[in-house]
Amino acid sequence: MAKKAYGYDRMIDVLENNRPSTMTGVPPRDSDKEMLIQILQFDGAGLTAEQLTTIRKFNFESLTRARRKLQNGGKYHGSPEVMRKRRIKGYELQRTAPTETAQGVHRRIRENE
Repeated sequence: MAKKAYGYDRMIDVLENNRPSTMTGVPPRDSDKEMLIQILQFDGAGLTAEQLTTIRKFNFESLTRARRKLQNGGKYHGSPEVMRKRRIKGYELQRTAPTETAQGVHRRIRENE
């Protein structure tokens, strides 16, 4: 079985409870931002109202996609070690993805981290 990412169990708890935010009324099943905030709070982050408002302003997925696009275009590369890991991960996916199960690909990626 694949190793669960840190916070996986907290995410399950948050999604099962599905409590709407006291600030926005939005439940975590309807918003990744609310899910992230509730996971952080569950983990004892103790975020202030101002910090929560700031977190809600950002679309983290869009920021990640924009960074990837810039890096794929040759700008703002990560450290040499991170670039090496990404390159190995890419080679592994290209080599195994057509014939490998999702669990097998995940295992190979973890082995190369």
